[in-house]
Amino acid sequence: MNCQRCNGFAVYDDSVVVQTGSSSEVHAWRCVNCGMIVDEVIHRNQQVPLRRKGSGGSKLRQYGDAAA
Repeated sequence: MNCQRCNGFAVYDDSVVVQTGSSSEVHAWRCVNCGMIVDEVIHRNQQVPLRRKGSGGSKLRQYGDAAA
């Protein structure tokens, strides 16, 4: 898979640990070149357009457990 940021080589990494106050593993794609990480929540939020003022019915982006 290619990185969305730098078009470098991305690998599936299940050893990424995010500092969220708990010790949980995150399964994500990580770029070997620039270090960009894309997990399920990031990928899902990239598919949802940003809500603009006055635009009405667009979805809001979700974060963490709320995205499930």
